[in-house]
Amino acid sequence: MTSPLLNDIDLQVHPKKMEATLLLPKNPSIFRQPPSYEVDVAWKRMWDSRPVPISREQVIAMGKDPSEAVAIPDSWGHGSDKYFGRIDVFHQIHCLDALRRESHFEHYYGKTATTDVYTHVWTDTLDHAFPDFNTEHKCKDFGQILEWQDKNAIDEEKFVNLTRPEGYKYQKMTHKFKEIHGWYTTHEDDGDYESGEIA
Repeated sequence: MTSPLLNDIDLQVHPKKMEATLLLPKNPSIFRQPPSYEVDVAWKRMWDSRPVPISREQVIAMGKDPSEAVAIPDSWGHGSDKYFGRIDVFHQIHCLDALRRESHFEHYYGKTATTDVYTHVWTDTLDHAFPDFNTEHKCKDFGQILEWQDKNAIDEEKFVNLTRPEGYKYQKMTHKFKEIHGWYTTHEDDGDYESGEIA
């Protein structure tokens, strides 16, 4: 799959030992620390999910139909034939953060599937084999991705307030999605939802 940021930066990949011990080490990464304002700020910084402009050619290269993608209004100053895109890693991190917050439910409310293999080790504490989660990975330089996002992101509030123009092609949502979002409180159920493709 193509990504516009790969056209703009030479994204570095480097080896990184994962800090995957079951118990917290002496000086854990901020992302493994108990809930606090500083921890929340660090996590939020990692999931900047503001949209970014992508070209018609990039939409096509992704296997998508530009007539079905949401276009950025020309008046926003990004040029013509530009569309809204989002960097998926930020969505993934947002979901991971949601799981983190859920694991601290009482405090807040009242990664990608990997094919990596890990080995097992013998320990001085257990008679049976223990998983060695300290594995080597090749990690894309996330700092470069964040920097690119900061430079190219579109104002989130403008995006949220954008409404579909008259006559623009749209996707049908499933009956369940419409039900959850209260669609049927203001619209008649015409039964045309079996073909719903999204959500």
